[in-house]
Amino acid sequence: MDFLQTLASGKTLFFDGAMGSLLAQKGTDMSANNNIIAPEKVAEVHQEYIAAGSDCIITNTLTLNSIYAAKRGISDSGCDEANRAAARIALAAAAGKAFVLGDLGSTGEMLKPYGTGDKAQFFNAFCRQVAALTENKIDGFIIETVFDLAEAKIILQACRDTSDLPVILSMTFATAAKGGRTIMGNSAVEIAKAALDGGAVAVGANCGDLTPKEFVPIVKEMLPVGLPIIIQPNAGIPRLENGTTRYDLTTEEFAAGLLACHKAGAQLLGGCCGTTPQHIAAIRQLLV
Repeated sequence: MDFLQTLASGKTLFFDGAMGSLLAQKGTDMSANNNIIAPEKVAEVHQEYIAAGSDCIITNTLTLNSIYAAKRGISDSGCDEANRAAARIALAAAAGKAFVLGDLGSTGEMLKPYGTGDKAQFFNAFCRQVAALTENKIDGFIIETVFDLAEAKIILQACRDTSDLPVILSMTFATAAKGGRTIMGNSAVEIAKAALDGGAVAVGANCGDLTPKEFVPIVKEMLPVGLPIIIQPNAGIPRLENGTTRYDLTTEEFAAGLLACHKAGAQLLGGCCGTTPQHIAAIRQLLV
C-alpha cells in the first residue's frame, strides 16, 4: 500500500523524532547543510528511527526554504541541492521499509502587517522547495512547527500547486486552554478546518509549549472535522540549564502522554524536540 492507502486503512503510524539534537550528538552542527557535508550522519539518524519502529521518516529540510536558508548564508541553488540531497538520503535510508515525507517549516519571518514578510515571496520560496524535494520519489509532505495559520495556508497552497503528493499540516500550540491556541490565536478547530479546505490528508500539532498529555484536548477539538490526527510532542517542556536546553520527561512518561493522545483519537504518533529513537520505541511497545 502507498502512504494514502495506509493512512485510509486507519492503521496507527509511527513517525520519527528530533533530528538536529541527534546530529549534534554525532559531532556535527544542527544545520541542514549536513545533507551536503555529513550525509552519512543524517542517514544514521534516519536508520536509527526506522530500527526503533518508525513507519514514516521526515527529511532533514525543516529550515530549507530559501527565505530561512538565506539567513544562514545558503544560496538559492545551494538550498535546492540540500533539499535534493535530503530526499535522496532519506529514501536510501528507508529502503522501502518506511515512508518518506518532505519536511516544510516556517520562514522564520512574520507576514505583513505583523512583520515584513510578503505572501508572494513566501509562496514562491515554498514552491521552489517542494519542486526540489519532488525530484526524488518521496511519499508526501509534512508542514510542521508553524505557528501562524496564514503562513501554513501559503505552504499548503504551494504544495497543492507544485505537486500531487499528500500533505500533512501540523501546527505549534502555545496553550491547551480553550481547546488549544497558537501564539497567533489560531484555534485547533480553525486549523483543522483550514487543513481540510486546503486539501491536507491529516492535521495535528507538534513542538510548542505543551506536555504530551496536554495535546489531548487539541486532538478532541480537531477530530470532529474528520481528518486523521498527528501528534508529535517535545520530550516535555523545554528549560535552559547552563545554556543547554533540557527536557525532563522520561521515555516512559513521554510514551504515556502520547498513548493518551492515541486513546483520544490520534492516528499518527511521533516526537519533536528532545525525543530520540528510544521515545519512539517506547510508544510502539505500548501499542504494538
